[in-house]
Amino acid sequence: MTDMAGTTELGEASVGNRSRGIFLVANSNSSEHCHNLIFSIRECGCGLPIRILPYGGEPLVLEAGLEDVRVLAAEEFSAEGQAFVSELRRRMPMCSPGFLARFLAWFGEFDEFLYSDNDIVAMMNWEELFPFLGEYELVNADWEYRTGGVFNMQQPDKFEELMGAGALEQAITAGHFLCRRETHQTRDLLAALEWMEAHPEVPKWHDQALLLVAAVLGKWKALNLCKAPHNWASSWAGDYKNLFDVVRTIQAKRQPLSHLHYSGGAPTGAGPVEELLFANLPAQERNRKLLGALAMESTGVGRVKRKVRREWKKVARKLGSK
Repeated sequence: MTDMAGTTELGEASVGNRSRGIFLVANSNSSEHCHNLIFSIRECGCGLPIRILPYGGEPLVLEAGLEDVRVLAAEEFSAEGQAFVSELRRRMPMCSPGFLARFLAWFGEFDEFLYSDNDIVAMMNWEELFPFLGEYELVNADWEYRTGGVFNMQQPDKFEELMGAGALEQAITAGHFLCRRETHQTRDLLAALEWMEAHPEVPKWHDQALLLVAAVLGKWKALNLCKAPHNWASSWAGDYKNLFDVVRTIQAKRQPLSHLHYSGGAPTGAGPVEELLFANLPAQERNRKLLGALAMESTGVGRVKRKVRREWKKVARKLGSK
């Protein structure tokens, strides 16, 4: 691998002079999803090094025997990288500090990296995604561009008015993307933050909106594999009725599917296609988890917990903005 100073050791995944790897963000609370994600990545044949960025709170403790997977501390990054993320957190108090940890990836050891949230299951060998970066600096596979900007902007129409027609079409889901690091990108992210501060009523104040504004302002050369001519399948789990629908999409419709993202809530395993979140568990443990999740849903406890979580997030955002 390549350390923060740029020296090289045996074991680095690279093509030519470009090093490649995967970044996740996790802590102990997201341990189950994170370990399942790592399991799915490896089971799909991807051998790239995996580095876990610090979300905050109690650190993740890795299971034994995971090959080329390492939990990083913020102190392992350069002073510049730590200062960059600290600046984002200072100026974006409405956004969870843990979400902004993903931007440490721009100061990590890989020239080309894939970033992924934990509520994701890999559905293919992610090494096959990296060749698309040869021509592009940002690659994603999601249908965020179809949402009309409602998850990124408080005023989507105003955003297009200021940025130009079609700006919302460049939206990506920040929970899963590939990036070839370029020196202008971190400057563009800070410029995007300045733009958001100049138009505070337009964006939603979170990391995904920041990434969109930076890509539009900086004119990042981007590829969405879900758009023509590639036409990959939607990566949002909510677009599938059940596992049969997932298999039918891949097999019968012949649409590639890079991953399933369980965003938009707190998946318990009881919902459609959510059983894949237990893929790494032995049968008996998986059944216990599934039984517990179904019991919570049938009694209404799951709905109550989700409502409490949503309300707490609202309160946390209000407190952070003061």
